[in-house]
Amino acid sequence: MDLFLYNFPWMIYNLYLAFLPVIFGLFLFRMPNKFYSFLLGIIWFLYLPNTIYVYTDLQHLIEQWSNVTVFIQVLLVIQYAIFVTLGLACYLVAFYPFEKMLRGAPWRETFRPYIIILVNFVIGFALVVGKFHRVNSWDVLIAPQTAMNGIIAVLQSDDYMGLVILFGIFANCFYFLFRDRVIAFMSKRLDHTLLATPQSLSEKK
Repeated sequence: MDLFLYNFPWMIYNLYLAFLPVIFGLFLFRMPNKFYSFLLGIIWFLYLPNTIYVYTDLQHLIEQWSNVTVFIQVLLVIQYAIFVTLGLACYLVAFYPFEKMLRGAPWRETFRPYIIILVNFVIGFALVVGKFHRVNSWDVLIAPQTAMNGIIAVLQSDDYMGLVILFGIFANCFYFLFRDRVIAFMSKRLDHTLLATPQSLSEKK
């Protein structure tokens, strides 16, 4: 039971980090000022990997598994399932407004899948940098040398780059498989205008 209770603080904190890009994404493309939209876009992009990052925390479940009774194992499975599901849902909801922004203009529609795939591989790269070199989203702004050291270390390692590819493939497969289902589910509970861009709102008018 101690491990079960021990998990709550860091899980809540990680879900808080995962929820931030959702908020940024909801308001990012509705801001009339392009300069502030650009600044918020940078912050949104830096925090976006914190969403899908939660599934890498399943390693803690493996580490804790043999140290508890069967009853606690069941509780841990439920706990981690809820934790990872919420984190991955945040990833889909946070990413979706960016895809909506890419729709509309012909060139955007043509390159939209490729841009999404590229961004997901960048997210995979960020996952590896954060997981194995303990670089946080905010380090890019407040500790750029730390972030740069982590980035260089990953680029120089074939093993790390292999993980980048695997994480990127996972992010792409997950996004394209589940985005419509999650957004449809969420749109029933949120004001649909929150998931709409200014362009789509103007089209309805």
